Amino acid sequence: MGAETGMPKGSSILKAVVETEREFLLHAPEVLLFSACLGIIQKVLTLERTFIAGKINRAAFIRRINILFSQLTRTAEATERFDIVMPVTDFGRFSPAFWRWFNWWDDYRKSLTPMEIDQLERLVRKRAKIVNDHRPAGDWQTYRQTPPFRLEIISS
Repeated sequence: MGAETGMPKGSSILKAVVETEREFLLHAPEVLLFSACLGIIQKVLTLERTFIAGKINRAAFIRRINILFSQLTRTAEATERFDIVMPVTDFGRFSPAFWRWFNWWDDYRKSLTPMEIDQLERLVRKRAKIVNDHRPAGDWQTYRQTPPFRLEIISS
């Protein structure tokens, strides 16, 4: 603790944040990991549109996209506990298996009514075990593997 402020040192705060993230990635229900991936991917898409529109320069784009890819990489790696083998192939590169799983969940989410989404969110907040019963039908392994963003722009 800092003597003057009575607040924890920065390294203690960072350690707590890292531990919280690690716990989330190890124990969050599948729907919550999907939601985390979706949130990051939406930020990637927004950043891509901003870059294409010329509202930010290439250096700012690369700096921000690297932060988002770092977050998405950590989150995608956690999907291995749902039998997704090697979801990340390289920094910023995600396997066809990861995209199949993601698209499977994304289409499921898009098929839900606002009321069903609210109900699912309530189950997640309550940490109800039945949240794991809410999954898309079928098998993600046969789903489309198309990423929702153009990797050429990001990597060129």
